[in-house]
Amino acid sequence: MRLSTMHLHDCICSRIQKVDRSIRYVGLANKMGTRVEDCYRSGLDPFLKEDELELSALESTLRMNLRCNMQYKLGKPLYSFTLYEKVKRITIPLYDSDYYLLMISIDLDGENESVILEKVLSLLEKGTYNDCT
Repeated sequence: MRLSTMHLHDCICSRIQKVDRSIRYVGLANKMGTRVEDCYRSGLDPFLKEDELELSALESTLRMNLRCNMQYKLGKPLYSFTLYEKVKRITIPLYDSDYYLLMISIDLDGENESVILEKVLSLLEKGTYNDCT
């Protein structure tokens, strides 16, 4: 039985949200930069309003597309990390036909981002979300 696309998206976001307490936000964007699905940590007051989040997803997708232009020389980008004054943001290209970009925000005082990336990348590599029911 094939799961609905929306259910699978929601499952991916919620599974990634659970890998570490410092994760504030998880979102998926398609190749056009449109948010497909996202979730926030329970009880969180988001930094960005809805329209700002839409713009952020579009900008993140455009930046990742620019990075991918150099992959013939440098290889595929694995992730991008940005440290802001209030939050850490990670974007991970998924190279998938349905969705393109995984966007994650973590607390400043959260665990070392490499640990979180290892957890997230491990989850993605294992395809653990494929058993979403």
